[in-house]
Amino acid sequence: MNRAEIFSRQSGMTLAGAAAQTTKPLVLAIGVFDGVHLGHRKLLDTASALSAELNAVPVALTFDPHPRSVLHPAAPVVLLTDLAERVRLLKKYGAELVASVDFTADFAATAPEEFLDMLFENIPQLAGVVVGSQWRFGAGGSGNVQLLEQYAAQHNFVLKAVPELELDGAVVSASSIRNLIAGGRLQAANHLLGRSYALTGTVANGFGIAGSNLNCPTANIVPTAGVLPPDGVYAGIVEVALECYPAAVNIGLAPTYHRSNSQRRIEAHLLDFSGNLYGKQVRLTLGCYLRSEQCFASENALREQIAMDVKNIRSWAENLI
Repeated sequence: MNRAEIFSRQSGMTLAGAAAQTTKPLVLAIGVFDGVHLGHRKLLDTASALSAELNAVPVALTFDPHPRSVLHPAAPVVLLTDLAERVRLLKKYGAELVASVDFTADFAATAPEEFLDMLFENIPQLAGVVVGSQWRFGAGGSGNVQLLEQYAAQHNFVLKAVPELELDGAVVSASSIRNLIAGGRLQAANHLLGRSYALTGTVANGFGIAGSNLNCPTANIVPTAGVLPPDGVYAGIVEVALECYPAAVNIGLAPTYHRSNSQRRIEAHLLDFSGNLYGKQVRLTLGCYLRSEQCFASENALREQIAMDVKNIRSWAENLI
């Protein structure tokens, strides 16, 4: 396999492409970075500080798809962020450039020394590398920080191995954040993320009942990535085309109308919005949990409950300002 090919990626900037963006030295922060949580941001902060010392450009190197989804296809990872959202967050929190490696079975079989050689072939101006102190790489996870230290000494670049971030006595990790969200502990998840949790997705055709029967049109959001919290009604913010709208968000089975439907859905009623959202990319930030999902005896009862929900969401949104 050609070493340049192993770093190629159709849906993101290649490593060589990132190197070609500048003649300055580059500092590389390496990780999967799913969720870009506070632990990841510690790596980005370290890369930014090292870049300032070396008059270099901080670059984040991520992997897609998630390595566990390739190595253990029977148990794929439910991502917190898709690649596009990950790139946006990495740039927001310090990376000037982001490169993506296509993680394949062939790539997973690459020897760690060969992986490091490929870094140098693709980034001739590599001046620094920042990784987590427990990071493993190469076939079977046989590469570690000790190997990186030897390689850094031989090739004259600076290595920064960043200890794992601990909050409240536990390591901050994407897996722990996934578990917190799935368990409905959004505030605890937000604490580890360092921001409010958000899903990304595309608006698709729904059943059309809420708009026609209840005068409460909803956007049926099909997530491109994100862990769903427990079923229920939430206050949220929907961002579309750089505009943000408070929203009543129902996650679940819509039992009043679809008692036999077993597919969970995300339906968001955007307050004070008019227009067509079909096919639009949106970001849904989940706020507070309002109530459980219910099967109402009549449309009038559901309509009255929706009015109460909207009132509570307006109050919640006003407190955000």
